[in-house]
Amino acid sequence: MSAKFENLFDAGVELGSLLREQHPDLIADALIACIMPNGVPVALGIESVVGARDLFGIQLTRTGETAELDPDFRSNFDENLVKGRRVILVDDGVETGTAATICGQWLRSLGVVDLVLAVPVCPRTAMNQLQFLFANMVSVQSPFGARSLAWHYTDFDVIDLESAAALLKQRSKAMGA
Repeated sequence: MSAKFENLFDAGVELGSLLREQHPDLIADALIACIMPNGVPVALGIESVVGARDLFGIQLTRTGETAELDPDFRSNFDENLVKGRRVILVDDGVETGTAATICGQWLRSLGVVDLVLAVPVCPRTAMNQLQFLFANMVSVQSPFGARSLAWHYTDFDVIDLESAAALLKQRSKAMGA
């Protein structure tokens, strides 16, 4: 088993290095979609290695054990942003694959041409299920079985939705958008 990630940003840096060194073709002209909130610091870590990209957050609504796209987010999203593009979906990791499946199916329905899943951790059992939705999957760690994502991090520095939105806004402002 690989060493634990220091935090979410560090996991993104490691993932970005893996993408840059072993999958440069996947990051060329790719748009990054990060599942909010914890996918945001991971995506920012990736960008620190591979350079700035078009980046947006996907907001889910979670109720108990179920999740779905946030209705307000879905109705306000401009599908022209992703139609005909390669999109790299980023999150803090995969346990069951539920969030990745929901977001991946939605992105496919909007006309994404090439859909890539890039996460710090993805158990092989989940990869088996997700391979039919994603053209490529990249993960730093691919353990045989699922564990809590927190187990893979020294500091599982989860953030709330407001903090994730503030990070995205700060990033946009710094990039002059």
